Amino acid sequence: MDMTDNGGQKDHYTIGEVVARLRKEFPTLSVSKVRYLERRRLITLTRTRGGYRLFSPQDVEMLRYILTLQDKEYLPLKVIKKRIEGGMPVASGESGGDLSRVLEDRTYTKEELADAIEAETRFVEELTSVGVIGRSGDLTQRDVEIARMALEMAKYSIQPRHLRGIMAAVEREAAMFKQILNPELRSGDDQRVQDAVNKARHLAAVDSRLKELMMANVIDGFSS
Repeated sequence: MDMTDNGGQKDHYTIGEVVARLRKEFPTLSVSKVRYLERRRLITLTRTRGGYRLFSPQDVEMLRYILTLQDKEYLPLKVIKKRIEGGMPVASGESGGDLSRVLEDRTYTKEELADAIEAETRFVEELTSVGVIGRSGDLTQRDVEIARMALEMAKYSIQPRHLRGIMAAVEREAAMFKQILNPELRSGDDQRVQDAVNKARHLAAVDSRLKELMMANVIDGFSS
């Protein structure tokens, strides 16, 4: 069977080829993990008569999408499955696309959010009480992702109350960005306001990377 298209690119891949293809992006990816995702019905593959799994290019992109949400966005498989079943778009191309486009436009109760991150409702209530989530009055998909990261930190005894200082630092930096961009934000021109918001997001991304590098320098000193 010819498994290449007219452009010389394969139109089907074996499971080993897919793991090799994606391992640079996801170093812990293994054949057993892919099989597990198939058993959980997050991906549906065709098979040869001999029972070998075959991935189409679309299947590879779906797997990349799932792994990105799981490994980089910290979403549980049941939430990812709901997105897929709900017809959420899968980005094409090697970059995986901008995942912000696929965030669910919905709100959660505290109980629903706790269920989404597989935690107790009390943990969500503590995050809300210190102002880490629910700042808009609703609990959104972004709050789910914040809560999941907070839950990861809790594994190291960093509890919600300890995040109050981090939240205060975020508010100070956001206030600084707002002061810098205030003329545009108060211009009354919708386009200028949107441009200012985009600049604020860019500043936030630069700020996040800057802190990551500065933190790395400090952590390197732990062993000295």
